[in-house]
Amino acid sequence: MSSATWGLGVLKASDGDRWASVVVQPDEEAVHAELAVRLKAAGLKRVNDREWHAGLWPVSRCSVTVVGGCVTQMHTGRSRILAGQPPSVTPGWEAAAGRGRVLLALVQPGVFDPADSTGEPLGEEAWAGMDVAVQAGAVLAALAEVRAGAEPYGRRW
Repeated sequence: MSSATWGLGVLKASDGDRWASVVVQPDEEAVHAELAVRLKAAGLKRVNDREWHAGLWPVSRCSVTVVGGCVTQMHTGRSRILAGQPPSVTPGWEAAAGRGRVLLALVQPGVFDPADSTGEPLGEEAWAGMDVAVQAGAVLAALAEVRAGAEPYGRRW
C-alpha cells in the first residue's frame, strides 16, 4: 500500500468541547477507496456538517495506538494500518485524548497539504479544507479508542 499522510489536531465542537483527532489522507485515490471499505466496515460513516461540528460522531470498533509519544497505527478490528511517518502528539492533543477516545477521519487525497502535517497540530488552513470536504460529503469519521499498546494480531470484535 502506498503511503498516507496522518494529521493530528484538536477539534473544537460547537459546544466548546475539545476532541483529539487523527486525520488520514491517502496519497492515491485507489488507496482511499480500499481504506474506505475497511473503515466503513469498522463503523466510520460519512458525516454531514451538523454532525461534524456538533460532535455527533458514531462510535467505531477502531483503535488508535500511541507509543513513545507518536500515533503509530490504527486498527479496525480486522486490519492494522501503520503510520509511515508516525506523527508526534502534542500536550494539547494528549490532554484532549485523555477521555480515551479520539475522532478518526478518512479524507480523500488533496484535502490538506501534507506539509501541514509536520508533527504540529493541523492548522486553520487544513481545518478549512476539512470543512469543505465535510460539506461535500467526502469525510468518513467516527470515534476510535486510544490505546497505549498495539492490538494483538487476530483480535476481532
